[in-house]
This record gives sequence, structure tokens and C-alpha cells, in this order.
Amino acid sequence: MGVGDKTADIVAKINALQGYRAQFQKVFQSDATAENMMKAIAAFERTIIGGNTAWDRFRAGDRSALSASAARGWNIFQAIKCNNCHDGILFTDQQYHNIGIGMDQKDPDVGRFKVTNKPEDTGAFKTPTLRDIAKSAPYFHDGSAKTLEEAVDIMLAGGKPNEHLDKKNLEAHKLLPEQREDVLNFLRSLTVDCTLSNPPLPQK
Repeated sequence: MGVGDKTADIVAKINALQGYRAQFQKVFQSDATAENMMKAIAAFERTIIGGNTAWDRFRAGDRSALSASAARGWNIFQAIKCNNCHDGILFTDQQYHNIGIGMDQKDPDVGRFKVTNKPEDTGAFKTPTLRDIAKSAPYFHDGSAKTLEEAVDIMLAGGKPNEHLDKKNLEAHKLLPEQREDVLNFLRSLTVDCTLSNPPLPQK
């Protein structure tokens, strides 16, 4: 079964439930389609606001929101210039960088180069947000780092050497074990305090 077949199957299953058909008719004036299902999901996702973290409360003036370790970690994070790329409210510059992940493979994923055909974009991937980073393992575009600790160690090492490594923004930093833990605690402070409850779903 191809992707198109799977999509058609999902659409058919949704339309087979009268409760869903009625909701799609009310909102879109049509039965469910692949397009309006995507619009519905996108509309739901826009209602999820990820601004309730210990970090956000700290920035809003609650000095007790961050542990002393996490606060030190924020200072270290800035001092070693992690915020060159992980900047702003989303902790991402929305740009593409080569940090060397997977470049030692026989046929590495060339990343942004596939789009631009610029040699300097070889192995470059978009900077991910750090929000909820402690909950989003595995890490990097290929999932090669299984833990946050492993991902942080790769970044503290200045990425992985390769011809196109972003040396402008990456350099190795040797931290004491307690400083490394402070950085990890800062990253953990970016975890969103959010609980989603399951709504009643149409069964017929």
C-alpha cells in the first residue's frame, strides 16, 4: 500500500464516523479530505502554547522559578556562545548549520545541499528549538544521540570534524562535571508544563 492509499484509507475511516463527518461539514462544509484534515490538525496545534516553563517564569520575574544550578547553566550557555544559534524565544536562529552529524557515514545525508546545491550547505540542518528538549530524544536529524547528555557532549566537543563543519559557531569547550550538569539543568528548565486531556471522540 502506497502513501496515497494510506491517506485515502484514513480519510475513508474518518468519514465513516458520523460524528466526524458532521464536524467536518460544520467547519469545512464538506466531508473530511486529506487537505481539510491537515488544516484541522494545524488549527489544533496552534492552540498549544508552549510558554509555561520554569525558564519562562524566571524571565517573567519569578527568580525562584529556576534552580541555582539551572541559573548557572544559563550563564554558561551564553558564555560558551550556544546562543549563537540557539537564540530568541524559540532558542533557534532558524538557520542551517553543519555540526558533523552523520558526515562520517559512507553516504551521508547532505542536508540543505539537496535544496541549494551550494557546497557550503553540505551536511547543514536547521537549528532545532531547545524548548522541551529534555523530552524530545533521540537527538539530531538522524536520531544518533539517544540521550540529552550525549547530545550535549557532542556539542561541547565542537561538533564532529568534517570538511564543512560550521567553525564560525562551533568550538570545543571543556567544562567541569558540575558545569556540564548546570547546562543540562538549564536545558531541562525549558520543559513545558503542559497536560493535554483527551476529549470525547466520535465512536459512530
